[in-house]
Amino acid sequence: GQVSPLSVDELAIETTISKEIDTSTETVPVTVLTPSSGKRIETRGVYIFTNSSAGEITVKFPNSNIIVAKLYCSKFQYQAMPKIRFVGATDEPLQVDWSGLDTNAKIFVVVVYREV
Repeated sequence: GQVSPLSVDELAIETTISKEIDTSTETVPVTVLTPSSGKRIETRGVYIFTNSSAGEITVKFPNSNIIVAKLYCSKFQYQAMPKIRFVGATDEPLQVDWSGLDTNAKIFVVVVYREV
């Protein structure tokens, strides 16, 4: 017999969140995503944008010390990582931290993820 290709809609099993961080009013680190109790976050994609021309921005699982994405603002003002998979620990949040950014810089983060 003939095998048919399986149609898989990845977005149907993934969720997307976005967060704008105003570094003039928020303090390091900022939690952008917390899993439901007893669950873990499994990243599928991360996008970071900033208007800063200096400093560094990191998206990470702080307890596991897993860096999911990093942006070096003196070289780039955005980072697109559409196909990445990192899994945090049970009940571990996903955080954004930064250092050395321009005064009053803004950060926009989009995370595609699943809870597992």
